[in-house]
Amino acid sequence: MNYKIKSCKVINFIGEYKNRPSKKTNFSKYNIRKKSNVRIFFSVFALLIIFLIGIILPISAKANSEGEYRNYFYVNVINNALSVIKISNNKEQSTNSEDSMKLAALSFIGVDLMNPISIVVKEIAYLDKNDNNTQEDDSKVFSLNPFKLGDNQISKTDSKSDDSNLVATLDNPALKTALNNAKPRVLIYHSHTCEAYALSGNDLAKTKSSTDQTRNVCIVGDVIKSELESKYGIAVIHDKTVHDKGDYNNAYKKSGVTLDKYLKVYEKFDLIIDLHRDSVENKNSVTTKINGENVAKFMFVVTDKNPKYGQQKKLINSLVAKSNKLYPGLAKSNPIYAYHWGMGFYNQNRSDNALLIEVGTYTNTVQEVKNTGKYLSRVIAEQLNGKK
Repeated sequence: MNYKIKSCKVINFIGEYKNRPSKKTNFSKYNIRKKSNVRIFFSVFALLIIFLIGIILPISAKANSEGEYRNYFYVNVINNALSVIKISNNKEQSTNSEDSMKLAALSFIGVDLMNPISIVVKEIAYLDKNDNNTQEDDSKVFSLNPFKLGDNQISKTDSKSDDSNLVATLDNPALKTALNNAKPRVLIYHSHTCEAYALSGNDLAKTKSSTDQTRNVCIVGDVIKSELESKYGIAVIHDKTVHDKGDYNNAYKKSGVTLDKYLKVYEKFDLIIDLHRDSVENKNSVTTKINGENVAKFMFVVTDKNPKYGQQKKLINSLVAKSNKLYPGLAKSNPIYAYHWGMGFYNQNRSDNALLIEVGTYTNTVQEVKNTGKYLSRVIAEQLNGKK
């Protein structure tokens, strides 16, 4: 309903009433202003804290006396807060050097680790004056922790090929001793027995698995056994039991049963080799040349949390040193690839002398890996029969 009041007195009265100060109204406005001031205070205080953290913490984030950058604080900040990238500072599989922060991995998205404000700007869109529609380039995504992948997904390879030709002596007759087959000193077996090689340089099939023991890792074991026994008097057991057919994921459990069988009979060996091959496609990066012939490179895979690792590392270091002295380039430039646990320690917890060796890759030819077997045998003979 609408009421029209014509009386001036009444209108004046109403006007005066409206213009009269209201305690309730003033009190409400006061509360609003007070709450606004509180919000502004806490906003300014929070920004001040962020600014101080950004100024102080980078100064204290220098890890060592040589000034090498180890800003793990920002690693954790990025891992927990920054949605566009995930960084790991996990050093799980490095045995030769500490992992370093890859600044380039962040620069392409506009994050400068030395400038913490860039992190805030990247997270709070309205602070960024630049166009935020940049798409992520897949070619710039780095995997800093590859060790969660399966064995067949990992490439443990040098980045460059070795085109030089090394001229070196293959045999050392002075190392030969009397052969005693009753007391074998070396055991060779294969957890992944069917890991295969190319039949020739013209073989384009790229066969990765085969039960044919003239083209899988067994052929390398045969060469090592023959060389050690005939040239150096070192008795070898070469077990060719197939462990990786059927239940592939339990190959190491099955090969562990095989290993335990021999340890029960002979108690110990001077050297136990679980012989494998790598899975990198480009063989040029894992191939060298010695005496004019192509030779596949080799490397060790270890589990550094297994209780025998200390003694195994000494043995590996000695073998690598001998290999580098006799045949530089035969061992990969990073000859040790480390896991913490592996699959049941890859059975390396069974003996101080238990090693896992990888020879070449599936694109190496059978002849190339057989050549490796010859030169690797000399290295082993130097370790077992040479001067201590």
